[in-house]
Amino acid sequence: MTDSATQTPDGGDGTWAVIRARVALGLVLLYAVASGGAWIRLAATAPGRSVPDEISTYELRFQELRAALPAQGVVGYLGRPDPTGPTPGEPDVASLLHFKRHLLAQYALAPVLLLESTEPEFVVGNFDPGTVPPTPAGFRIVRDFGDGLVLFRRAP
Repeated sequence: MTDSATQTPDGGDGTWAVIRARVALGLVLLYAVASGGAWIRLAATAPGRSVPDEISTYELRFQELRAALPAQGVVGYLGRPDPTGPTPGEPDVASLLHFKRHLLAQYALAPVLLLESTEPEFVVGNFDPGTVPPTPAGFRIVRDFGDGLVLFRRAP
């Protein structure tokens, strides 16, 4: 006994299931192509970035300094604003800015390691643009790269 509600248009030989699977696969592929095309059109018409990001700006700023440093090793680091808050447990905006500048400088100068110290032979000074950088005691300026960026070397 066959019930007309369970019968398939193909007479039960399975071709109807194959047709349904192929139609479903075709619809999925059509959606994928249409969706991919929409994303490609969107990417092609998207405006270019007019302002470089901060990391790229730092990399460009440190490019000449990087060439003046040893290929690897440890270099000292001085920066302004000072990295101390009102108390050691309370960082303020200036100390967070100092930390951010230090990390960006470390990224731009890698694989050279920057230590917050004047013990190494070379010391990178990363100061506010337009300020006269203070020369640490016992050091001389190797080169002022401008924009608050200075390379110091221990005096002989």
